[in-house]
Amino acid sequence: MSNARTLGRGLNRIKLGTRAAVLAATLTASVGGGLALSQPASAAPNADHFLSTVIPCESGGNPHAVNSIGAGGLFQFLPSTWHGLGGRGLPQHASVGEQWQMARKLYAQAGTSPWYASKPCWGHRI
Repeated sequence: MSNARTLGRGLNRIKLGTRAAVLAATLTASVGGGLALSQPASAAPNADHFLSTVIPCESGGNPHAVNSIGAGGLFQFLPSTWHGLGGRGLPQHASVGEQWQMARKLYAQAGTSPWYASKPCWGHRI
């Protein structure tokens, strides 16, 4: 067997190993990048600070506010999200304390991403 052929096989092995390493690094960066974009609670500022900043943007401070798609309360929970967090009834009918409790729970699970639509309002305040 010629040296060129042996060298070629060695390069193919290196290329396959390199491809696997590049793929692994790319996947890690992609997953890590997605987490950074949503700012999980552990990487973001204090939950209460963030949530206090969101309230004027979402509901104007009105715990009974309801928007055109049915999201309600201080944090504008969709009913399906509210129920998924364990809430009963509609968020706009819950106490302010319960709304805060559910918002903290959602923030701990998903970071800032549930409030991404209002980021132009709160983004510069964080």
